[in-house]
Amino acid sequence: MAEEFLRLEDSSSNQVQVRREKIKHILVGSPELVRRTIYQLHTTGYAEVGSWSKPVIAGSLGELGDVVSVLIRQQG
Repeated sequence: MAEEFLRLEDSSSNQVQVRREKIKHILVGSPELVRRTIYQLHTTGYAEVGSWSKPVIAGSLGELGDVVSVLIRQQG
């Protein structure tokens, strides 16, 4: 399965090349729950608090009063 994500050979070399992709995390919920989740992910070492977007009104993504915050990370 992992082989699907790797380009094993380049025509000009025998080096393994890994395509760096971005993963997008989206939190939608009450402002307090989104804030708490961001801090929990920070304490686990997964993402810095400042790496998340400023929470904005979620609109149709959530319920009344919900906000959305996004984190984009490079993987690979």
